[in-house]
Amino acid sequence: MRLLTHYPYYAQMGLTLAVRAFNLVTGKRCAGYERMLPFIEGKIGLEMGGPSSIFKANHLIPVYDRAKAVDSSNFSDKTVWTKEREREVFGSSLRDTFVCDATDMSSLKDESYDFVLACHVMEHIANPLKALNQWKRLVKPGGAVLIILPHKSRTFDIRRPFTTMQHLVDDFEKQAPETDLTHLEEVLQLHDWRRDLAAGSAEQFRARCMENINNRCIHHHVFSPEVLAQCFQFCGMELVNLTVEYPCHIIGMGKRS
Repeated sequence: MRLLTHYPYYAQMGLTLAVRAFNLVTGKRCAGYERMLPFIEGKIGLEMGGPSSIFKANHLIPVYDRAKAVDSSNFSDKTVWTKEREREVFGSSLRDTFVCDATDMSSLKDESYDFVLACHVMEHIANPLKALNQWKRLVKPGGAVLIILPHKSRTFDIRRPFTTMQHLVDDFEKQAPETDLTHLEEVLQLHDWRRDLAAGSAEQFRARCMENINNRCIHHHVFSPEVLAQCFQFCGMELVNLTVEYPCHIIGMGKRS
């Protein structure tokens, strides 16, 4: 009965694994990868919240084997999704690791990198435009920021409305802190439990959400491709590529002028 109750979850996982296997065998890359590669190949980058298997060699967006070096940054040295630095994921490209908040990276110098990566990170940030401005500051003129976000159609956010650009601007202008729980009740009411078995019981999920400042598990915002493009525009960046890839990836790259 449990398998039937959570059939959408198991069906999605099965299809996801099948697609990953197909991509590995065929060498499929995301649409627009060739446009993004010049900003990565032989360059030095910083990944927020890594490592991410999507950036491994022969995966959807190969970065680690193409870049000269990649540094890593997380809000904590112990996170829910990365219990330890997985050098085998990064490969030989891993250089330095930092512990700092995505919205306050003042410990890192301006124009330190050729590119910044953020895979399924920005939805966990209460003030994503502030974070994007930080990432833009860190890349050199002509450098790029590559962002991957979950598309709600195949995630536990499927019942939630898309966040509007005006909402993100409002959060930016009022300087929403990472302690913000504005979206807590929406998350608790509309979270699709069939697609998130790891969430535990309703009580466990609520308790985890209330401790978000320590675990950063809440999806504050639900992004559409259009709003991601508008985020780059708001921060004064030129859109290099924007695509949606199976199973749930919104992929966008913005260039700093």
